[in-house]
Amino acid sequence: MKNQIILWLSSIVIVFLIGYIKNSTDKDYPITGTFGIEGKKVSYKLDKVSYEKSSYKNIIISDIQGLEGKLIWSKDDVQHETAYKEIERGIECEIPKLKAGQHIKYKVILNYLDNRYEIPEKDLVTLTYWGNIPSPVNIMHFILLFGGLIMAVRCSLEVFDNNKYLKKYMVIGCTLFMTLTILIHPLYNSYKLGAINKNIPNILELLEPFYLVIMLLWVIGTVIIFNKKYVNIVTVFISSVTILLYFLL
Repeated sequence: MKNQIILWLSSIVIVFLIGYIKNSTDKDYPITGTFGIEGKKVSYKLDKVSYEKSSYKNIIISDIQGLEGKLIWSKDDVQHETAYKEIERGIECEIPKLKAGQHIKYKVILNYLDNRYEIPEKDLVTLTYWGNIPSPVNIMHFILLFGGLIMAVRCSLEVFDNNKYLKKYMVIGCTLFMTLTILIHPLYNSYKLGAINKNIPNILELLEPFYLVIMLLWVIGTVIIFNKKYVNIVTVFISSVTILLYFLL
């Protein structure tokens, strides 16, 4: 029992670290930062994707009174400016929502007294709009994906407990990835593409190739393990490839 608890806790910690590394190195990870003006902090977050129902809202957090700014954005090579308005702690502005898959390029310009701050200093940030995904779908997608990753790590660690429950864990992992790939991810993508009650997306737009590979890998691997062939090698291979494909998503 003690071994099982240790192995489960280890699996959760490993997957947490994997998720953290994946998110922090993802191409869609927002640009964030903090700098000082007269000893007070100014914090910003420039998103690269938006799933909002209506407009995209950008907020600059600061306790500085008199801080002004505008958001310079362009779509189809046409430049626009949107002024920030003061809120309780900082300033905010809104950009109109576009259709799913469309994008804009933008940057923030702040002014305080005679000083001007451009964020980022060079280039522009690309913001891509996607359809709003309901919380239940988002939660189910998260649970199935990270539940599957936990099972992948847990299966590989089961070798330290003589593979006592390996078959059961393989079936659970296989079920999680099948449900994610066949049911939840297509629904997730339907909302992301803004297709719900509007149109029927192409099947290739709904299915994620990497998820299909992971699902097939688990189905085949489970069959092999139930036949008691190359158990340790197959388990480690499936777990390693699953984690690798997750980083490629």
